[in-house]
Amino acid sequence: MKKTKVLLVLESQGGSRRHVVDLIDGLDPERFDLALAYGTSRMDAQFVNDIPRLSHLVRMIPCNRLVRRINPLDDLAAFGQVRRAIREFRPDVVHCHSSKAGIIGRLAAMVERVPLVFYTPHAYSFQAPEFHGVKRSVFVELERWFSRHATTKTFNVSAGERDAALAQRLDDPHKFQVIVNGIPDTPVVTKQEARRMLRMPEQMMDAIVVGVTARMVEQKDPMTFTRIAAQMIKRHPQMYFAYVGDGPYMGELTDYLRAQGVLDHVFLPGYRQDADTIVAAFDVYLLTSLYEGMPYSLIESIHAGVPVVATRVTGNDEVVEPGVNGALFEVGDVDDGVKQLETVMDAHFKPEDIHESYVERFTLDAMVNAVAANYEGRRLKETA
Repeated sequence: MKKTKVLLVLESQGGSRRHVVDLIDGLDPERFDLALAYGTSRMDAQFVNDIPRLSHLVRMIPCNRLVRRINPLDDLAAFGQVRRAIREFRPDVVHCHSSKAGIIGRLAAMVERVPLVFYTPHAYSFQAPEFHGVKRSVFVELERWFSRHATTKTFNVSAGERDAALAQRLDDPHKFQVIVNGIPDTPVVTKQEARRMLRMPEQMMDAIVVGVTARMVEQKDPMTFTRIAAQMIKRHPQMYFAYVGDGPYMGELTDYLRAQGVLDHVFLPGYRQDADTIVAAFDVYLLTSLYEGMPYSLIESIHAGVPVVATRVTGNDEVVEPGVNGALFEVGDVDDGVKQLETVMDAHFKPEDIHESYVERFTLDAMVNAVAANYEGRRLKETA
């Protein structure tokens, strides 16, 4: 049987990198011949470590000019690099991930007349609250043009993301399909094992710990996490918090905790490559994001049986089911965050019930099978 040749195009890291690597691991090598064109400027440590293994599964094509910032010279060079990759690999399918790769990859695929071109935004640029006015309008127009002229179908990682596309009239509704992120249903380590892996201080080993695994960047709003932690620690001195990650807000976060006199109750271990495993160390997962696509960290939490308190934004509100596996609060509302955190702590959710909410929607097999059906044209025929 002739294999379907698929070229994946990836610039960014984090959740989109995880998604692409999971696709590579999940797609049947007897049915698919894969290549990955990837930007080299923002490779995270996990991806760097994965490269030797991935090289045995797919053709790896580094693109050093595929970068996040808008730069005409880099963008033109990146277009040339992806176009050469298409000419050499001659794929049946090009699948682009995130906004920058989505523009460059889809344009190259259109010029080279690739039969099927798919796009996964992992949250549209125009959804980011820092973009408004003319800049936001430009992003909307770009997404609209590329969807209508250079895309077979867009895979949205959440219904909210799809609804945002339809609200902006990017294209006909039938050209958008929700395929949520999924992770494998692997065994979960115990809470004590995860805490030992994290090397938590002795006083935290048997304490109530609220944690997060996230970059300390504006999108994740780490200062709201920090303010909630300070209030909770003052009200419940036996509690501890953990922020697993690093980034530009580390200094401001640490200074605030010190000024509030609670720094000794907040564990800051820095970046970890095993975030999907050590999430089991937490009694509650607290995510304070300003916006999301479909965050893997929440799926990892409910997979581990850990209840979630998260902001009421696209993606978060499709993983968190209030009363079933956690609670939601308004973006930036520290008092509401404290209230919902206390509510979840008092609710005593059963880990097995939380895990079941993962099994129902967020398995890796479901994600891979939905994407594979489109690669092979089966889903397209069904909806034609």
